[in-house]
Amino acid sequence: MTSVDAGGGQTGGGQSEEFTRGQLAERARFAEYLAHFEKSSRAMAEAAKSDDSRIYQTTIANAMQAMGQAIKGGFHWQDGWRSS
Repeated sequence: MTSVDAGGGQTGGGQSEEFTRGQLAERARFAEYLAHFEKSSRAMAEAAKSDDSRIYQTTIANAMQAMGQAIKGGFHWQDGWRSS
């Protein structure tokens, strides 16, 4: 029996090579999209006239960076956040 796991992949029946290639290509495309917005947010932060604007744009850039890292597998959550 084949089912869909939390990541959207199939379990039990395995995944075809074509599915895996497509999934990797889509992740790379989305990571590139996030990198574009990270870069533009960092540029807006540098050009910001107020601290509030600079902080906001930096926060957006950092979020884009973390999501890109997570998609590419380079970001690992710390369990300590649950205890706070």
